[in-house]
Amino acid sequence: MSPEPSDDGSYDDTLSIAQEVIPEKQLKLLEGPRLGLTQNFWNALQHVPLGHYAAFCDQDDVWRQCKLTRALDHLSGQTGPAVYASGRIVTNDDLEIQWYQKRRKVGAFAQLLFRNQIAGHTCVLNPKAVKALQRYAPPANVPFHDWWSALILKGIGAQFIHDPTPTLYYRQHTNNVIGARRGRTKALLDGRYNLWLQNNFDALWPLRENFTSGARHALRVCLPLRAGLSLTQR
Repeated sequence: MSPEPSDDGSYDDTLSIAQEVIPEKQLKLLEGPRLGLTQNFWNALQHVPLGHYAAFCDQDDVWRQCKLTRALDHLSGQTGPAVYASGRIVTNDDLEIQWYQKRRKVGAFAQLLFRNQIAGHTCVLNPKAVKALQRYAPPANVPFHDWWSALILKGIGAQFIHDPTPTLYYRQHTNNVIGARRGRTKALLDGRYNLWLQNNFDALWPLRENFTSGARHALRVCLPLRAGLSLTQR
């Protein structure tokens, strides 16, 4: 893997730091669409060459040296689309350890419709998973790249591999979009969470014929609830 940062209009020293620490021949800078988090990650994913693995990388986290090695070991032998996800170590701004999160295995597609069960920054995608995701770009109102990735991959029947061993330091600070605690609760209280569910469902429904029978059934069963979510936003 080689770094391919998609710069979405950064105004700090991110680019200069990347250029300083990564050899020029190994660094390919991409211009982001400036449409937010999800679209920026997807912009980078579209540039992954055929046959390559990919890993989502948040700029404020720190990978442990074992991250890619463990991921590739777990993904070896997978013949279809597969995604690896691990535990993480939650830290403060200064990378002082707060607690360990082993995370949980990703459940059924129906569960994913209501809660994002995967942490994108712990994930590594095998080449077939990358190719599959490149076919399903999220609409602009889809909230999170990792949630969308999990929904698509679970929908098409990809293999999910859970490794409870932490492979990165998850830095918590005042600007976390969600964070390890309280972010989801706040979104529930102010109505954003229902809107996220609605936007995901609306984007998935036209794709349902590409999914497994179980995923299609889950979408049909949840259709009445989707109507209820719409009502709550009016």
